[in-house]
Amino acid sequence: MGLATPLFLWSHGIQSLNGCDESFYAQMAREMFISGDWLSPRFLGELFFEKPPLLVWLITLSYHLAGVDVWAARLPGILSALLCIPLVGWIGRQFLNFRAAALGMAVLPLSYLWVQQGRLVGQDIPLTALELLGVAALIAGIQGQPLGFWIMGLALGLGLLMKSAMILLVGVALLPFLIVQTRINILLKPSWLRSSHFWGGLLAGIGLFALWLGVSIGLHGSMVWRSLIGKVVDLGSEGFHATNTWSYYLWHIPAHGFPWTVLALVGFFLLLRGQPSRNVLIWSLPLTFFLELQFFATRTHYYTVQLYPWLALLAGVTVDQAMHRWSERGMDLRSQVHLAQWLSWGLAMLGFLLLGVGLAVIAQVAPLQILAGHGLALVIVGILYLLLPLIWIWRRVVHHAAWIWLVFLLLASTITLGSIIHRPDFGNANPALAQLQQRWSDHLDRDTPVDVGRSGVADVCQAQAHAFYTPTPGTWIEDQDLIAGDFRSHLWLSPVQLEEFPWVQERFNLETVLEVNDWQLCQRTSAGNLPRTQ
Repeated sequence: MGLATPLFLWSHGIQSLNGCDESFYAQMAREMFISGDWLSPRFLGELFFEKPPLLVWLITLSYHLAGVDVWAARLPGILSALLCIPLVGWIGRQFLNFRAAALGMAVLPLSYLWVQQGRLVGQDIPLTALELLGVAALIAGIQGQPLGFWIMGLALGLGLLMKSAMILLVGVALLPFLIVQTRINILLKPSWLRSSHFWGGLLAGIGLFALWLGVSIGLHGSMVWRSLIGKVVDLGSEGFHATNTWSYYLWHIPAHGFPWTVLALVGFFLLLRGQPSRNVLIWSLPLTFFLELQFFATRTHYYTVQLYPWLALLAGVTVDQAMHRWSERGMDLRSQVHLAQWLSWGLAMLGFLLLGVGLAVIAQVAPLQILAGHGLALVIVGILYLLLPLIWIWRRVVHHAAWIWLVFLLLASTITLGSIIHRPDFGNANPALAQLQQRWSDHLDRDTPVDVGRSGVADVCQAQAHAFYTPTPGTWIEDQDLIAGDFRSHLWLSPVQLEEFPWVQERFNLETVLEVNDWQLCQRTSAGNLPRTQ
């Protein structure tokens, strides 16, 4: 965890939240922090129950500890990402040898998507931490520690409060493991199915979620459960993103965790060739969860975050197997292909390509300037990959060749991530708004309420960002409110509204105070005339 921490905290330049969904959750937490009402999550004054409130609670708590800022909003996700590392190691050690489990721990924070999502405000990394805690506790319970079942129930309840039914997908993915355990336990000792602690923990977890739901319905009526259930049904039956092709995950997962996601596929087949029933949890859970995601209508990159701890363990299996029998005396591998040899030459071909691209970037070849700033990193990573087959060839004369090979493999991913994190725009989605917030008083009193315009979903993400970075945001101003002139003296006009209703500024005597990202902060100088009928 200590070695991985810089990957989640180090940044080059300022940090700022994006609109969807970072600013949304961060602003809800700010309103909760100001109001002190922990049972009524709101965004710009409107109640929001499409998602349960645990993430907003955690951010609000972080605000109480560290103040309202970007890092405080991101702190729950960062801590959750780090907490998953020892959980992965503990779970892996129950089924794999020590080195494979330790390698799984090392691989997880070297996967790009894990680090990228861990540094954002979002539900999926904290949800994954709760899932891993629940799985670890379930294993402990099956091994004869009753307290584990109660911790499992707590993790289930908190998972429901984090992202409602999404945690149930992992419950379904656990079924192959539980079936195998039932067959084993029925012969050796009482089955977990007959354990009062298991059912008690399960009911306690569901009861925790039901308690929040009941209190919220008592305060706000049926809109709570209608919003919550309606959102789950909509996501499951209708795609909400443009990336809803069946093949989306087939390319996205390998690309955003390379090379570890590819090595995980090798590890999957290695476990199937060995003792699949002994390691059933490690290979069956990610496979089942992946199939569940394929049947889910909405497909998006952050859903796959829950797969990465298991892919890390599978990649650890691959690397562990590749390190076997390097220095055995008298070993003759000329008649067979060793896994390390196969991996070394495969990565060396990639290294040759990276080396060429890196040199071209350094030479400022025009088509590759999109990679400007990464040239040196590409060269170093390319060289590291090219050295892997050389280490294999000279393994009999190089002391500790297998460990040097492993260090080069891990170092290549570390340098790659470091180069990405070092980019000024990494984690800095709205630099203009972040800078504006620091000098807001130059334009307007910080206590002045400013309404935020939005035209449907066309610019809702940036509208959320403008709300968070406005010291005192007012309310949403939809198109119909804008046409009716139903807004305060100060208003953010969105680019879509400016294009669709160019007459608004003149009609309501709106004077532009400043412009940021094509949004205009306007001040009404007088009541103005009544709007025309549009």
